[in-house]
Amino acid sequence: MKARELLFGIELLEVCASLEEEISAVVTDTRAVKRDALFVCIAGTKFDSHTAAAEVFANGAALLVSEQKLEGVPYVLVADTHLAVSRIYANLYGNPERKFSHVIGITGTNGKTSTSMMARRIFEAAGHKVGLIGTTKYVVGDKEYDAPMTTPAPQDLFRYFAEMIDAGCDTLIMEVSSHSLSQKRVEGIDFTVGVFTNLTQDHLDYHGTMENYRREKEKLFSVCRQGVINLDDPSSAYFFESAKCPAASYGCGEADFAARDLVVTAFGVEYRFVTPVGEAKIAVPIPGKFSAYNSMAAAASALLSGIDLATVAQALSAMPGVPGRVERQPNTGSVSVLIDYAHTPDALLNVLLTLNDLPHGRIITLFGCGGDRDPKKRPIMGRIACENSDLVIVTSDNPRTEEPEDIIRDILAGCDRKKVHAVITDRTEAIRRALTDAEDGDVILLAGKGHEEYVIDKTGKHPYSEKAIVADFYAQKKGEKTC
Repeated sequence: MKARELLFGIELLEVCASLEEEISAVVTDTRAVKRDALFVCIAGTKFDSHTAAAEVFANGAALLVSEQKLEGVPYVLVADTHLAVSRIYANLYGNPERKFSHVIGITGTNGKTSTSMMARRIFEAAGHKVGLIGTTKYVVGDKEYDAPMTTPAPQDLFRYFAEMIDAGCDTLIMEVSSHSLSQKRVEGIDFTVGVFTNLTQDHLDYHGTMENYRREKEKLFSVCRQGVINLDDPSSAYFFESAKCPAASYGCGEADFAARDLVVTAFGVEYRFVTPVGEAKIAVPIPGKFSAYNSMAAAASALLSGIDLATVAQALSAMPGVPGRVERQPNTGSVSVLIDYAHTPDALLNVLLTLNDLPHGRIITLFGCGGDRDPKKRPIMGRIACENSDLVIVTSDNPRTEEPEDIIRDILAGCDRKKVHAVITDRTEAIRRALTDAEDGDVILLAGKGHEEYVIDKTGKHPYSEKAIVADFYAQKKGEKTC
């Protein structure tokens, strides 16, 4: 493909190269430069590849896209290379994002994954073939891929879109992270519906302040045709005011799409769903008030996309559990073992409030906090765990480049030490301690990792499965041999 075709639709402030060059590849990594490649210079948080322009050209790049004037290399100048690289990859793959009939984008701190999976279930029940981009996995036709990040980088994102179109998908449902909005990964995508779930403290290591974090989330409602906003979230007013599109509300109050007579049980939630197109009884077999909100968000996005209310209600009633979200682990005892991805203060509070509303013995909460992430939330989560649990076990969770003991110290600063049952850095040992000390009727919450099948420490990413640890514990307890 010629450089001119790849750069189509991008405002070029200065052209110091031939645009008739045949380009062999589009590259953003200085280590992956190929002969005759188009290289896009990106100013990242840790490295600015503009500084390696001469090296990139010497290694065979035919053309560089830059935010800065360069010397001695062929380049084009643009205002924003983050924006440019998204458009370039879209052009490279034939603009597949324009070929979907429905594109649903879901942003918010918590609830994105559950909402996206509920929406996928509804659209499939209505006869659509759905592609999914989300935290737990990417679904492309009949294939599933591991999801290293919630919203992939443009080089992967538009390739997945192209694969979806080739597989016959007519609907795209994707989680849209604040990072992807900040880095303009989704620029140019015409979202038919954008959904806001909630806003609570997270990612302040990247965004700095809650105001900046909110501002990035708001950007989704500048690139969608219709907004769906959680009226019951304290930030909803900001989103309604800033939205550049018509916005409908959902919630348990006087919302456009409202839950009435909400009942939460150990088996799920039930409510009367009042909408502009009629009423229906909604029953979702996933416990927790948050399931009502997630299902309303998914239902509203489907109704606004033309799916009938009866199909919505039927699809939600058959909704299976979401991996890593209040996911019950089978065991041979009378203890309830639940795995949940709760890794923010609000998410941890919500799941613990749900467990406290259900019949239970003691609630034993095991959790840690990720390294190289917002340290301010650590004591907050410690306080929340202690206030809403009978026993707390503090452990490690993806320490990355930090010392696990330092993270644990931050957590303990917010804890009621009388509630802290144990502090065990090794997460496997901590889980086994929780399982060993649990009594009949107790509920064990393993919080923070959820669907993740890995742990990240200073040496890299390693396989790790909480499900396997629980299964192995109970198998050994029965005296069975395990692989």
